[in-house]
Amino acid sequence: MKKHIFYFILTFITVQMSFAANLSEYAVIKGTISIPDSKVKEVTLYNVEEGKPVVAATAKVNSLGEFGFMTPVSAAGFYYVDYGQFKSRNQLIRLYLEPKLDINLVINKESYVLSGKNIGQNALVQKANEIYNEFAPFARLGGNVTYVEFYPFIDKGVAKAEEFSNSIKTKDASFNKLLKLAVATDVEELTYTFFRMPRSAFPDKDDRPAVIKTWQTNKKFTDPDLLKLQNGVSLMSHYFFYVTMNSGGGPKRLDLAEAITHITDPVLKDVYLRDAVATSRMKIEEYEKIAPSIKPFMISDASKTFLVEYEKVLHKSVGQKGLDFTYKDINDKPVSFSDFKGKFVYIDLWATWCGPCKAEIPHMKKIEEDYHGKNIVFVSLSLDKPKDAQKWKDYVIKEQLKGIQLMADKDFGSDVAKNYEVNAIPRFLLFDPKGNIINADAFRPSNPELREQLDKLLKS
Repeated sequence: MKKHIFYFILTFITVQMSFAANLSEYAVIKGTISIPDSKVKEVTLYNVEEGKPVVAATAKVNSLGEFGFMTPVSAAGFYYVDYGQFKSRNQLIRLYLEPKLDINLVINKESYVLSGKNIGQNALVQKANEIYNEFAPFARLGGNVTYVEFYPFIDKGVAKAEEFSNSIKTKDASFNKLLKLAVATDVEELTYTFFRMPRSAFPDKDDRPAVIKTWQTNKKFTDPDLLKLQNGVSLMSHYFFYVTMNSGGGPKRLDLAEAITHITDPVLKDVYLRDAVATSRMKIEEYEKIAPSIKPFMISDASKTFLVEYEKVLHKSVGQKGLDFTYKDINDKPVSFSDFKGKFVYIDLWATWCGPCKAEIPHMKKIEEDYHGKNIVFVSLSLDKPKDAQKWKDYVIKEQLKGIQLMADKDFGSDVAKNYEVNAIPRFLLFDPKGNIINADAFRPSNPELREQLDKLLKS
């Protein structure tokens, strides 16, 4: 009997020691949603991979608004609590997690109360989050604020962020460095985001906060720790977009080969290029032109795998037979795609309500005029709603639109829109004389590269 008791006690102690050892590798977060009439059912905990947030865990919220995480922490770093506010840039709940932390959160509508047995560096992180929250309203989609409100704020906001950053002096040098980088990244990323959002009022193109000039340097991105922040890739993306759009000479496409000259760290280059290529919506011709300059820097296994799949998708429609649609012209005469066999066909998908579409019309007219009599047909295919057919006819007559003018039967539900996965206009399609696809997302008439392409095709 004594022997059995001894083994029971020994087993119990062993289990407890094992549990304690395992627990030392975890951080514990206990939280309560304290928002009136809250409908939050689930809370997500994000960590960071390659400068973007990724889901680490999810937790259900009980009837009392309580939730919890016990998450393994192999290396100290930032985690983000999302109860539905994260992507819309409402309050930031960023935590610096290390093993053995035991944190309590009471989440209110615009702030949170932090407590616990071992909160680590998170009282300081909370102050950084508060600075983020001051900038965030200016970077929200659909917000009513304009430069009139933002410009008076930015100098004060930047000064406050710099003062806080200079006060970060804990005994943990790695944490100090990362939090300072996080604060600077927050301020810059949110500022550049402001200029990328649609606004009801815009400043003059030369009217920009002076502090932005101080952020623009020849060797801008040098620290791979940027990829430990959830907005690291976003900062690089918004920075290069801002610089490109404000470099003079009007809007232009970002030059990726030039952009990466301002990134010195090879890992940053690799990650940035993968994201930029994935989100840039380049035409086939544009990608083929830039690929030799950027592919040597996309060296990770992830980038190599990405490029294989990207190029497969990019070329998937090339050479395939075009949809043989039949739609009516302004005289209600049916016209079919097959009627144009033997000629190159350039199709403009547009609508009378679409401002960017109408901005292309003068360029389209000029292209049609310059290529008149050559082996190419220009078709303008309206995606107006069927009830607006007369409005479309009147517009064609009033604006004296040339080429072949047709209207699809079911706007975005028509076969042509569904076949070419058209969810935004204007959109342009280019076909060879056999009716096969050259490009299902061709250059716009306003792009000089369209003429270069057409000249080459017509000479071949």
